[in-house]
Amino acid sequence: MTVGNPPTFWIGLDDTDEREYGCTTHDFNDLLNHITKSGFSIEDPRLVRLWPFAPRRTRGNAALAASITTADQQGLESCLDGWYNQRFTNFKVGVEAHSAQPVLIMTTGKPPELIYWNTVRKFVDLQERKSELLTIPHRIWSTDAGQGGLIGASAAIAWRGLEDSTWECTAWREGNGQRHVPQSLVEEMSRMFPSTFLNRDPNAGRSLIAPRTPCPVLYGIRGESKQGVISAHHFLQNGGAESAMSYRAHRSNQATDDHLASIETGVVSKIRVMQGGHVEIDAHQKLLSFSEGGPVNKLSQTLQIGDEIEWVGLVDNQGVTHLERIRLVQGQRNRMRPTCRCGTRYKSQGGGQCLRCPKCGSNHEDSWVFDTIESEWQEPPPSFRRHLAKPLSRKGKSEG
Repeated sequence: MTVGNPPTFWIGLDDTDEREYGCTTHDFNDLLNHITKSGFSIEDPRLVRLWPFAPRRTRGNAALAASITTADQQGLESCLDGWYNQRFTNFKVGVEAHSAQPVLIMTTGKPPELIYWNTVRKFVDLQERKSELLTIPHRIWSTDAGQGGLIGASAAIAWRGLEDSTWECTAWREGNGQRHVPQSLVEEMSRMFPSTFLNRDPNAGRSLIAPRTPCPVLYGIRGESKQGVISAHHFLQNGGAESAMSYRAHRSNQATDDHLASIETGVVSKIRVMQGGHVEIDAHQKLLSFSEGGPVNKLSQTLQIGDEIEWVGLVDNQGVTHLERIRLVQGQRNRMRPTCRCGTRYKSQGGGQCLRCPKCGSNHEDSWVFDTIESEWQEPPPSFRRHLAKPLSRKGKSEG
């Protein structure tokens, strides 16, 4: 008798937190601990950030997933039943449009990767997502609040991350109030563990790993390797940071630019610097550079009509692109008429006519001379980048 390999099931969780409190990562860690204590083995826990303009998004707009390989499907479902029912038995349905709609989903195998790409790059309708899942064996746990979390939970399962992925070690705390994660310790951690990134914003002079909201997360350390972020976590714990009650390393799509489809190119036809320093640019589509964008905004303010630029960014519901990076491909500055051999600058004689030297009377073809300028890619300071934005200093795995 031949016995086949046991099937792999995927679980995804999203939308268990409100905008001002709670944390889906904390809930998912509790769920994984419950599954492990029930005798099942967890593989590939992941934290997946999704479309930043999603109408019902929370602070980080993240969903989580993991896989379990087992022949005991009934036992696994019973385990998930027990956790979900205990966690949400007393769940109160919110009255706000963005109130939590917690969903746990279990699938047999992975959904198509397109489910992820659609969810990280554009708006997804809930009914449309339900239709996409009809061909995939699955089970959904939800409350009377609705099934909004299904969109993110299914996308987290569908993510592959084969071309590029990063890691985050998330640590959780028991208490509340101000977190004790000394900035000097974070600076030392950055030097000791160079594979970690986005730990601090040197311009703002502050750490970026600890949230400033009343949630259970103590900090999240991002980096290129699992061992790197875990080692950095232990360094903080041994160095005097607030004690974590639990931690877990997740594979992630953070800092991969997965939310961006392509680089756009255009010529500036109109530019307007608005009150507060925001810049509106027309370049075959409307672009918006926010004053908080630092180098991006600084370059935007210096652009002139006729400049050729490249950019990446997200298009909002009004069709305006919010710039995330920008580069001046070519621009002309100090535009003037050429100089005659006698040292005098030529002047125009009117449309369609050649230039004439006012001193010696020589003629010259109608033309201009100018300085050609360009710039490197510019990105916002670390404090104002999206979780998904790939730093210029970082190469993706597919880039070598």
